[in-house]
Amino acid sequence: MPNEQLKTIFTESIQTQISAVEGLSDTIDHAVNLVVASLLNGQRVFSLGNQSTVWLSHHFAEIMNLGMSLERPAFPVIPLARYSQQQVSSLGQSNDVLIVFAAAQGEDEELIASIEAALSREMILIAITGQNNPLVSGLLGADDIEIQIPSPTTARVLEHQLLVSHCLCELTEQIIFPQGPE
Repeated sequence: MPNEQLKTIFTESIQTQISAVEGLSDTIDHAVNLVVASLLNGQRVFSLGNQSTVWLSHHFAEIMNLGMSLERPAFPVIPLARYSQQQVSSLGQSNDVLIVFAAAQGEDEELIASIEAALSREMILIAITGQNNPLVSGLLGADDIEIQIPSPTTARVLEHQLLVSHCLCELTEQIIFPQGPE
């Protein structure tokens, strides 16, 4: 029985990945271009997660600062933690980017307050969510981006949010620091 359950989990993850690459490639590309443009214009990027994704927002900031595939200068990416609403209100500036990782609905009170603070500061939002997160989706404006992982299962959403964060970093690096053929 556990072997069948394991196959089911892997199959579900693979199917989510196939759906994501088919449905989210253009959206992820748009998000990468937005991050690149912001960084090249001297703006900062902030990353924020809710209770189940705070680790992911910190991981994203770390790989953007340290580099993922290249040895390069750090990008100005700041992870936010507790009291993120106050941090956004005091540090965020117009056209800075706030990347929000929200996997499960129901643990979003501080996250929502931080998004609202970012909107009042005229920051640009990139929300990386799962299905069924209308609280976050409903706050996004026309210039904001939502990368919605095509799964209602929190575990699959988290897996793919990690993958999307790696894509954002790796593609940003490749655009800002293009490497010629070796």
